[in-house]
Amino acid sequence: MKSLTIIQETRPGLLAEITTLLERHKIDLRSIDGNTVGSLAVISLAAEPYAACLNLLADEGFKVFANEQILIRVKDKPGALAEISRRLANEQVDIRSVHVVNRENDCAIVALETENDYAARKVLKDLLV
Repeated sequence: MKSLTIIQETRPGLLAEITTLLERHKIDLRSIDGNTVGSLAVISLAAEPYAACLNLLADEGFKVFANEQILIRVKDKPGALAEISRRLANEQVDIRSVHVVNRENDCAIVALETENDYAARKVLKDLLV
């Protein structure tokens, strides 16, 4: 799964500006997550078409970074994420970001960004979506 991260000075209306821009260009926003860190807004999103979204945001002056994530399905139970984290750590794979995308019944879909997606896919091949 490909995602984008926007890091921008926070201000009233920033989210409205971004989502309106995407709407005007008929870009489908698939997921979005936002936080502030001090005076910075950190907004992670997935959109289709991906390349058009990346180019549009960059052309409009946003500080946007492209990310690739792997999706895994895990049992939705205490310790599931700890087990995944240990499996990756045992193979020296560093997790850069983690996001629970969806929870349904007894499973959760988790998006992981790692420093070595090839190794992470190999370690977690039984859980890949």
